[in-house]
Amino acid sequence: MAQPANVACSSALVAMGTATTAGGLNDNLVGDGLVTVSSALGRHKDPARDLAIPQDRQWIGCAMNHFDLLDRAEVYDQIESWLTP
Repeated sequence: MAQPANVACSSALVAMGTATTAGGLNDNLVGDGLVTVSSALGRHKDPARDLAIPQDRQWIGCAMNHFDLLDRAEVYDQIESWLTP
């Protein structure tokens, strides 16, 4: 199938964590209550399975759970910032 011309495509990922700050043990054990932060960001120990999303295309929402993805203004603001040229 042919790809449309002049269409920009890039990946970005949002992850949530129930901890008040990112990067703690809670991110790896609890994450957002459904998936760990590493999993949500596509990180994997095996380089062949790692999604290698650039750091500037990753965002971690702190003190949020998985369902906060649906209606938190911070999440929508981040997605909008990625989509706005």
